[in-house]
Amino acid sequence: MYSFPLTLITKLSYTDSMKWNPANIKDLRAGLKLSQAAFGELLGVTRNYIAYLERGERIPSKTLMLLLDCIEEKKRKGERKGHGKGGL
Repeated sequence: MYSFPLTLITKLSYTDSMKWNPANIKDLRAGLKLSQAAFGELLGVTRNYIAYLERGERIPSKTLMLLLDCIEEKKRKGERKGHGKGGL
C-alpha cells in the first residue's frame, strides 16, 4: 500500500483550498495566455468546467487544486528563468 508524504497531505488544508478562487484561477490561465479550452485540456477537464470555475459555479476538487499548484509553481520557475509561459 502506498503512503502519501505528510507534506502532500498537509498541502490540502482548508487555507490552501481558499487560494483557488475564481479570480485566481482566471489569473493563472490569463498569465499563461491560454484559452479556456486549452487550459481545460492541460488540466484534463472541459472548457465549460473552466468557465464554471472562473464564475464560481463550481469548486475545484483537491486533485485539481494540486494540479493548479503544480502549474503555478512551474510558471513561477519559468518566469524566474526568463521563459515566457513557464515552460508549459
